[in-house]
Amino acid sequence: MIDRLTRRLGLRLRFALFFAALGLGGAALIGGALWFGYVRGGGGPVDGFVIGGMIAALGVLGLSAWIGLLFDENVARPILALASDLTTRARADVDLEIDEAQAKHLGALAPAANAINAALAEARAARARAVARETARIAREKALFEALFRDLGEGAVVATPDNRVMLYNRMAQELLPQIGLGRPLDAVLRPEPVEDALRRVEEARIAGRISAETFLVASADGRRFLQGRVTPILSDEELSGHVLIFRDATEDLRAHAEQAHLFNALLEGVRRPAGTIAALLDVLETGADLPPEARASLRAGMAEEVARLVAVIDGMAREQAAATQRRWPVSAVAASHIFDAVRAREALEVATMPSDAVVACDGFAIATLLARLIARLGESGTREGLVLSAEEDGAETRLILGWRGEAVTDGALMGWLEAPLSPAYGQYSGQDALAAHQTTLWAEDAGEEGAHRIVLPLASANPPLAPGDARPEFYDFNLPPAPRAEMADRELSELSFVVFDTETTGLSPRGGDEIVQIAGLRIVNGRILRGETFESLVNPGRPIPPPATRVHHITDAMVEGAPDIREVGQRFHDFCQGSVLVAHNAPFDLAFLRLKEEVIGRRFDNPVLCTVLMSAALFDHTGQHTLDALCARFGITIPPEARHTAMGDTVATAEVFVRMLALLRDRGVTTLGAAIAEEGRMTKIRKAQTY
Repeated sequence: MIDRLTRRLGLRLRFALFFAALGLGGAALIGGALWFGYVRGGGGPVDGFVIGGMIAALGVLGLSAWIGLLFDENVARPILALASDLTTRARADVDLEIDEAQAKHLGALAPAANAINAALAEARAARARAVARETARIAREKALFEALFRDLGEGAVVATPDNRVMLYNRMAQELLPQIGLGRPLDAVLRPEPVEDALRRVEEARIAGRISAETFLVASADGRRFLQGRVTPILSDEELSGHVLIFRDATEDLRAHAEQAHLFNALLEGVRRPAGTIAALLDVLETGADLPPEARASLRAGMAEEVARLVAVIDGMAREQAAATQRRWPVSAVAASHIFDAVRAREALEVATMPSDAVVACDGFAIATLLARLIARLGESGTREGLVLSAEEDGAETRLILGWRGEAVTDGALMGWLEAPLSPAYGQYSGQDALAAHQTTLWAEDAGEEGAHRIVLPLASANPPLAPGDARPEFYDFNLPPAPRAEMADRELSELSFVVFDTETTGLSPRGGDEIVQIAGLRIVNGRILRGETFESLVNPGRPIPPPATRVHHITDAMVEGAPDIREVGQRFHDFCQGSVLVAHNAPFDLAFLRLKEEVIGRRFDNPVLCTVLMSAALFDHTGQHTLDALCARFGITIPPEARHTAMGDTVATAEVFVRMLALLRDRGVTTLGAAIAEEGRMTKIRKAQTY
C-alpha cells in the first residue's frame, strides 16, 4: 500500500511533504520542550512560554518552508529535468547533449548524466552501424524493388487478407488519390466487384489452382473505371494477402461508347443517301423515255445525295481523329532524356542545352521526329551548329532545334513530316505524331542574322521525383492486425493518426474568425507518411486582417479563388476517416472545425489528442510546452520559412508526436483511453484554454 502511494506521488510532492513533516515535527518538539520546562520549573506565568513557543514554532515552519522551496528549485526540479532528458534521449532516439546549467547545484550528477547520455548515443550509433552492415544487402534489394514497383505503368496494390492496403505504387496513387496505408480497399474501390474476384480466387485456391481473376470496378467516388486482376499471395500454403494490378479503363469505355455512337451515326447518315441514290439510279435505268428535264432533275438529286454522303463521311472521319488523339498514350518525360535519345541515334552531331523541363508526350515518337529533322537539316551541308533546347512557358514547353546557315522552307519541312517515322510505327508519319499530340511545329528566324530554329510546342507535365528528393512511403509490410477492440481500448500502435493544423483570420472562432488553410499528415504504424498529405487554402468569405497575414503570410489574393470551407471541410473529413486527430493546442483548431459542422455537413467526432496536454503530462517539471520548445527538446529543426504555415507546423507536430508515443509507452500508457486519461489529469491547463 505504501509503495503504491509512493509511486502515485510525484518527486516534488514527496519532498514538499517531507519538509512539511520536518517543520511540523520541529514545532511539536519545541512545544513539548517548553511544556516540559514549564512543568519542571514549578509553574508560574504561562504566557511567556506560549509566546516563545509560538514564535519558535512559526520560525521553524517558516525556515522549513524556505529551505523546502530552495530544495525544490535547486534539487527536485533539476533532478526531474535530468530524469526527463535522460528518458527522452533513451526512448525517443534524441542525441542532443544535456544542458548541465539546469543542474549546477547537483555537483557531479549533471556531468554523470551527460556521460550516460554520451555512452547511450555511442551505443545507439554502434547498434545502428551493426544493423546497417547486416541489412546492406536487404536495402539494395529493397531499393531495386521500390524502383521497379514505383514506376510500373499500371496501378499496383498489395492488400492484407482482411483487405487493407499495405503497399501501393505511384500509379495507384494517381488513379486513386484517397488511397493510403492501412485504409480498407472499399474506401477507394467499390467493394462488390473486388469481393467477387476475391471469392473466385479463394474458390480456385481451395480447388488447388492458383490463378489471377479479372475484375472491372469503379472507384469509390465513381469517377474512374478500372480493369484489373487479383492474385493471391501464399506463404507456407497460408494466404498472406492479395496483389491487385489495374489500369484506367475509363477512356477505353468512353472510346468504346464513342466508337459505337460513331458507327451507328455513320450507318444512319449513310443509309438514307445510299437508298436515295439507289432509287434514283433505278429510275434512270428503267426510265428510257424520261424527258431531259426529268433526267437533269434526277442527276441533281443524285449529286445532292452524294454531297450529303461525303459530308457524313468527312464528319465521321473528323470525330474519329479527335477520339484517337485523346487516347494517344503519353507520359511525363524529361526534355533532357529526349535530347539524350536524339544524340544516341546514329551519332547525330547536335549540342544540347541543360533543361529541367518535363513534357507530356510519346517520348519515342518525339525523339524519332527530332532525329529525323536533324538528319534532314544536315543533308545539304549548308547548316551548322545544331542545338537542342527547351523553353518553359506555363502549361507549355517548347522544344527548340536551332542552327546557323540556310533557312528551311515550309514546303521542305512539310515534306519531311510526311515520311513514316519508324518501322515500329508502320506508316505512322511525323504529321500523324503531331496530330496525336494535338500540336504542330514551324520554322522561324532566331533573331540573329543567319540563325534559324524549328519550334515544337508540347504540354508541360509535373516533374517526377528527383533522386535526392524524399520519397513518399508507399508500403508497410508490418501493419498491425485489424483492430477488434473499442476505440478507447485499442493499442496506440494499432491506430492511425492524422496530425493537422489550421491557419485562421484570428484567434476567436466564436467572434467571427475563419479558417484560411488546413493541412494534415497521416501516421500509420508509427511512421510519418509524407506521401499521404492534405493541404488546401480556404476562402474565408471575409478579409484577412494584416496582423494575421504577418503571421502566416496568406493574403486575400491567395484565397480569392480557393474553395470554401464546405468543400475543403468535406475533403478533409474524408482524409481523416478512421483516424485519431492530433494537433498542437487541439481545442483551438477543433473549435473552428466544429463550429462549421453544419455548413460542412459532417461531424468531426474522431478521438482527439493534444500535444500540449501530452507535453504537460510527460514534462510536468517545466512550463515550456510551446511547439518551438518541444522541437528544441526533441532536437527537431523547423525551417524558418515553414514555421507558422499549416503544413510546416503539421510536420513539426507529427515529428514531436511520434517521439511522445515512445515516452508514453515507457510510462505504461499504451491504449488510446489511457492516453486521453493522462491528458485529463492536466485539468489546470485544460481550464486555461478558453477557446
